[in-house]
Amino acid sequence: MAFLGIAIVLIVAMEIVAQRATYKVAEEYESRLDHYHLVHRMRMDLSAFRADSDRFIRDPNSMQVEALYEAITALSALDDSIAPLEDLSIEAGFEVRATGYGLNAYFPLIAKSISYRVAGRNDYYADFVRADRIAGYVDMYLSRLLSILMRDGEESFRAAARRSKAINEAILFGMISAGILLLGYVYVVANSITKPIRNLAKASEKLAKGELNVAPIKVASRDEVGILVESFFAMSANIRAYIEGLKEKGELEKRLHDEETSLLSMGKALREAQFMNLQDQMRPHFLFNALNSIARNALLEGAPATEKLAISLAKLLRSTMKEGGPYIPLGEEVDIVREYLSFQKARFGERMDWEIRFDASLGGVRVPRFLLQPLVENAVRHGIEPKEDKTRIFISVQKKGDKIKAFVIDTGLGIASNELIRLRRIIKTSSSEVVQKSAEAGMHSVGGKQGGAEKSEVEGGLIAGAGIGLANVAMRLFILYGQEGTIQLYSKQGKGTIVRLSIPMKGVSRWPES
Repeated sequence: MAFLGIAIVLIVAMEIVAQRATYKVAEEYESRLDHYHLVHRMRMDLSAFRADSDRFIRDPNSMQVEALYEAITALSALDDSIAPLEDLSIEAGFEVRATGYGLNAYFPLIAKSISYRVAGRNDYYADFVRADRIAGYVDMYLSRLLSILMRDGEESFRAAARRSKAINEAILFGMISAGILLLGYVYVVANSITKPIRNLAKASEKLAKGELNVAPIKVASRDEVGILVESFFAMSANIRAYIEGLKEKGELEKRLHDEETSLLSMGKALREAQFMNLQDQMRPHFLFNALNSIARNALLEGAPATEKLAISLAKLLRSTMKEGGPYIPLGEEVDIVREYLSFQKARFGERMDWEIRFDASLGGVRVPRFLLQPLVENAVRHGIEPKEDKTRIFISVQKKGDKIKAFVIDTGLGIASNELIRLRRIIKTSSSEVVQKSAEAGMHSVGGKQGGAEKSEVEGGLIAGAGIGLANVAMRLFILYGQEGTIQLYSKQGKGTIVRLSIPMKGVSRWPES
């Protein structure tokens, strides 16, 4: 590893040196090119200024005099920017100084000529001619400076390129040499590692074919490979002992498997019976509340709405008494909720409005019977009925990805914080109650004793009627869908309550087409 590390560091160092040499060449070339562009720009600007000043002298109305003064300022700034080029060489320094002297003489004369022309004097032209002659000299100095920069830059770039080429060739030779040494070292190290592993592979093939008495391999080293070889032969000895033990345990495991299969079958039957029992708890509770609502409305209204209530009740009774197992198409479940809300609308009148949004494509999906109605009934009983102000119930059943999402939202009294915590705990522990009862039943079936602990909070709530809809639905969801069937409760006292229900699409099937 140390040798590999040193080789890699050397290769990286040589690559860095090569990159730096190339970078210096590029940097020097860019610097020379910037110098050339600066001088060339000054020459072009001077030529443009000479043409503009000549046009202005001939016709003052051809352009604004302020533009000429701004051009003089710009040329002066360019002259200052090329001053550092004086240090490049003796010839370049001479041309830079000559250019500066020429511009120092040119600017006052041309400015004087322009001002005379603006003032309308007749002696402007002599100064202009002298200034233009000086500008011609300056242009010549700049032209020679460009030639010097081109020549020096070409020589410097060629010298730098030769140095860079020599460095790259030396580095290439060094990298090839390092690569050859590295390959040789890797071969030696790899052979010392792979040879015992190849022998170990042959022994493994024999062991895989059933030859358990494999001759040990001698390894001189005590590194990881030696430990691997020793561990392999220790493992082969353990396998021989283990196989002999398996022959003795085979019959016992077969008997245990048969007993386990029997227990699983009993547990499944227990869960199905528990599911049916939980579902049947909903019917008398719901029928009692429906009959109580009809009696109350008949007493208060003198029976003008009795016919409508009786029709709705008949539909609800037909739904609850309908045979066909524990499942129902989701469309029929929504129809039950719709009839129930129509029933309650006749009861509460203007105090309650309701709305259902249902994805019709989900109408044939099989769901547990009384999946939504208990949630809506809880909203009416505990949220709408005690509140005297106008209220609203909103139900939404939609498909979201691979799940069916249902919401029951009311604007009733809401739930106090301590009661909300208790109901959430009932929902959360309802699934664990199912698991615990199944486990206790399984223990009892194999001769275990059941404890005499007190009834759980969920079971007590079901018997007492507190949270019956939520706990019942939560238990049935867990029995059918496991952790993927969820029910969540949100509420704020005085504002209302939201019940969110989610079941997976992959765990349901569609009702047969009629």
